Amino acid sequence: MKGRPAKIAYGVGNLGTALFFHTIGAYLIFFYTDVVHLDPGLVGLAFAISYGVWNAINDPLVGYLSDRTRTRWGRRIPYVLFGVPLVFLFFVLVWSPPLGGQPLTTPSHLGIFLYFAIVIALFDLMYTTVSVPYISLFPEMYQELTERTEVSIYRQVAAMIGSAFALAVTPLIVASLSPRFGSLAGWMGAGAILGLVAGGAFWISLFGSRERKEFSTEEALPLITAFKATLTNRSFLAFVGANLMICYIWSWLSAMVPFFTKYIIGAAEQEMSLLFFGMFITSMALYPLWRKVALRLGAKGTLATAVTLFVTFMLLVLVVGNLPQAFVWMLLVGAANSGITLVREILLSDVIDEDELYTGLRREGSYFGVNAFIERLAMVLVGGSTALVLGLSGYAPGVTPQPASVVLGLRLGMALLPLAALAIFLAALRYYPLGKERILELRDRLEELHREKAERHARRSET
Repeated sequence: MKGRPAKIAYGVGNLGTALFFHTIGAYLIFFYTDVVHLDPGLVGLAFAISYGVWNAINDPLVGYLSDRTRTRWGRRIPYVLFGVPLVFLFFVLVWSPPLGGQPLTTPSHLGIFLYFAIVIALFDLMYTTVSVPYISLFPEMYQELTERTEVSIYRQVAAMIGSAFALAVTPLIVASLSPRFGSLAGWMGAGAILGLVAGGAFWISLFGSRERKEFSTEEALPLITAFKATLTNRSFLAFVGANLMICYIWSWLSAMVPFFTKYIIGAAEQEMSLLFFGMFITSMALYPLWRKVALRLGAKGTLATAVTLFVTFMLLVLVVGNLPQAFVWMLLVGAANSGITLVREILLSDVIDEDELYTGLRREGSYFGVNAFIERLAMVLVGGSTALVLGLSGYAPGVTPQPASVVLGLRLGMALLPLAALAIFLAALRYYPLGKERILELRDRLEELHREKAERHARRSET
């Protein structure tokens, strides 16, 4: 494929990324606490192990290995091609705890805790093995802001569709399967259906994926040198500080919406679909507008504006009292989310471009791998925040209605914790140096470097 069809095909892969990520983020805590009845403290601990300690190893390592991989298909494409079946398998196992069809009667069950922690770790390893090489292709294939924003729209529309499957369609699938097969089997069936959709999306992306020979044949940096260069890059450190807060805000909202729907506005679980559809409607509709903003303000200015609006709209959770009000609230949140998703990864692409001028190498895998680890730390924060908010407010699994203290705790937690994250985000972004003017300065130097690399590769091929 070439031209726009290739760009769209590549963008479809982001449906798989979003579907896997947001299904885990939105429903895993709810599933293991409210359906499986595992103790919330153990759920939070499993998240800390699998998304903290384990991710500190597997995410950066996978990214670095993809930088060093040399095959006739390229550095990144083989990981996507051969990793999809395994990520599907472990995704299904996440939703298939060995319970014999019945929830736990002992919330502190050690066996289910260990199963949860191990299967999540294995799933995340394979998810990283596919998703990091996939996203690493983006800055390599598309260099200019106009092209990156165009492809970003295709990727983010695909991500919104994937998020819709994850956040809105999941409860519908569970609700349709559970009456016949039971609640636990309903969740397992939903995992299988969603896993097939996500895996297929990654494979479709290969029709639009290509790798530049002059980059894929370069010698990679040694392991220690590569990580040192990555972790001492000031532009990157500022970005990951800001990005961690974005991921925390997203994940916190996703994790709390099931509790918000059930216990605050008293809606049925399947009506969560309406709330998330509201968010997706404005997100997708406003991408063309946010693209104009990005071309005018640059990626950094656009991100600051969008995140500030997102958190401001989140404060409305303090007064939302019914389903129609919640739908309007999510429309507003989606409008801000459109700007965030459009430009967030463009900032990291700019960091990678700047790094190439310093090191002479394209190291997308190292940067996206370390960033993936940092992003997963949001899950650790969410696990801790969940245990804190539910624990302090007196939440009791399976009890309906919950005490008034739980309703108040959920409202305050959903409003005030993102506000604190916004303050940290703005402080980190202040130190991010790659604004619009700086990017224009780097672009000419980068184009000259790429011409030199192409010429060297051509000479080596001739000999």
